[in-house]
Amino acid sequence: MLRLLHALPAFTSVILLLPAFKVFASSPLTQNAFNNELLFAGNQTVVTASRSKQPLVQAPAVVTVITGEQLQSYGAVTLLDALRYVPGVQVAEANAGVANVTIRGLNSQYANTLLVMIDNRPVNEQFTGGVFWQLVPILVSQIKRIEVVRGPGSVLYGANAYNGVINIITKTPQDLAKAGSNLQFRTVLGGYKSDYDELMASAADRYGNAFTLGFGYTHTGGFGAGGALGVHDNKAVPFISLDAQHKMASGMLRLQAGDLEYAGNFYEVLYLIGLHTHTTYTVLRYDEPSSKNPLSLRLSYNNFKAVSQSILIEQTHSFEGEVQKQNQIAKHHTLVYGFTWNHTTFHGDDIFPGRHVQDLFGVYAQDEWQLPQNWLAYLGVRFDNATVYGSNFSPRISLLKRLGSDQVLRVAYGSSFQAPTLLETYLNTPVPLAPGLTGWGLGNAKLKTVTLNGLEIDWRKELSKGYLEVNGFYNSINNLIGLQPISFAPSPPYPPGTPTKLMYENVGGATLYGVEIESELQLTRRLRGLLNYTFLDQQTNSHGALQGTFTPKHIFNAAVDARLGGKWDAFVGFHAVGASRLSTFGVFTNAPAYANMDLRLGYQLRGGKEPLTLALIAHNLFGNRHIEQPPPPASGLPAQVAPIGTAVYIALEGKF
Repeated sequence: MLRLLHALPAFTSVILLLPAFKVFASSPLTQNAFNNELLFAGNQTVVTASRSKQPLVQAPAVVTVITGEQLQSYGAVTLLDALRYVPGVQVAEANAGVANVTIRGLNSQYANTLLVMIDNRPVNEQFTGGVFWQLVPILVSQIKRIEVVRGPGSVLYGANAYNGVINIITKTPQDLAKAGSNLQFRTVLGGYKSDYDELMASAADRYGNAFTLGFGYTHTGGFGAGGALGVHDNKAVPFISLDAQHKMASGMLRLQAGDLEYAGNFYEVLYLIGLHTHTTYTVLRYDEPSSKNPLSLRLSYNNFKAVSQSILIEQTHSFEGEVQKQNQIAKHHTLVYGFTWNHTTFHGDDIFPGRHVQDLFGVYAQDEWQLPQNWLAYLGVRFDNATVYGSNFSPRISLLKRLGSDQVLRVAYGSSFQAPTLLETYLNTPVPLAPGLTGWGLGNAKLKTVTLNGLEIDWRKELSKGYLEVNGFYNSINNLIGLQPISFAPSPPYPPGTPTKLMYENVGGATLYGVEIESELQLTRRLRGLLNYTFLDQQTNSHGALQGTFTPKHIFNAAVDARLGGKWDAFVGFHAVGASRLSTFGVFTNAPAYANMDLRLGYQLRGGKEPLTLALIAHNLFGNRHIEQPPPPASGLPAQVAPIGTAVYIALEGKF
């Protein structure tokens, strides 16, 4: 409950809500002994990095692809389990209801430097700009692939594509109907008294119509334990969806709609006991996937409401749309261009009274230019305008050079921005600090956008049985946003420097640089390995600019995917993360370095067009009860960060 924040340390926690040439030659990686997509394979067709289909090695940014088959092979219970093994990505679960995910640093509570989309539709929560991962309206068994783009992406996607984009691409109803099965299910039971259930029914006719009905239910008792100061992070999330598709003469018309409920306790800065949320969405889209010069249209509506003990935390209505066109211009130019818009209305009990409105509009264009001597250039620009924070200009240039038949060098420069959130703009909430003393957290309608200018150099070599890639990057960041005290309580009787009003301000800048090294190798006919390492370092050029953020310097991943013969397969993954530190107004807390190991052992009960697979899944085999993000300073209130122990699951999935 929001009003439980009744002490100064807790008040300081509240403010943290508060951050050319022909197509590249095919890689040897196309030969897969496993008869499915390679584990985080490099040789893929991707669309997110340039908004058009292209080989991964030809993309203007670094991309990692995770396929639906890989999600199953790895034993991913949730999306977060797969994202942990992507270079440059940090997943920090505070408890079973809260996770913060960033790309290349600047993680924080309510991390909002990453744009997450489902079929190119943004799903970031409007109020904080972040992602409530437990509320992402997707069934794991519905995922066709996930494309993770690292680096600034505002040139094509605008605000919040600050340092990366995750695009979750779903299987269409036609995809599911072609599989020759009308029903598909997935159920996972086990750790923390949890169950994850999914059911999809699909059908198609000879007139080009197809549909999928989906149902999902998630329940967990939470990582936390009992006691007055324990983390009560239990939750229940039912989800129902409709996906309908109609094939037209020159394209596809698709309707997607869904309803998702959440009931549980939410502990992250706020203590929202008995939180209930309701999300509904409707998306209508038209695409021309087979056209030489395709046209794409999308219109969507999203309604989100969150209530905790009769307090309206937020209600948001968003209307969003996009028009995109691709044209082949002359022989050596491919132009992608379009415009986007968003109209959002919102209100709540802890923002300035009344209903608030924000309109966003963006136009973009990118030219893919084939140059002589095996050079390829991408020249892109985007202009965004918002009623609240004004205009932004986001350019990008990427140059790719093919070095022989098996190497590619890419140099890129891009600018991106993070918009001030609705919370940072309109927060207006009182917090009892002590008997007779009340503090206030205030928004600021004059905030500037946070800007990032990034330089990147990437080298990739295709090997006879895999690939090796090394990427270095340097980011200069300006206008970071944080809460600053603007008035203080009298002293005496209160301690000197006790703030009574804090307001969001632009507090300065920082630099962030790092190196990512990754490789995949076909070790034997039945054994494939993955290895990657990420080094990150961030430095501030202004006192307090990095307040509320935490970034581990080292992240290491290693994994082996094996076919054991017969109907057995296995996955073993090792994940290690360095220590990180959080500053809360000069008070430091730490998350020690940790390592865990994941295991999946699967057995195919039935093959063919209606497969049935049983698997044993174990996460965090070390059972070290580690924490993944530094906790806020102790305040006498229940803990927000819960230790994570070993979790064992039984998974059954198939078609019939």
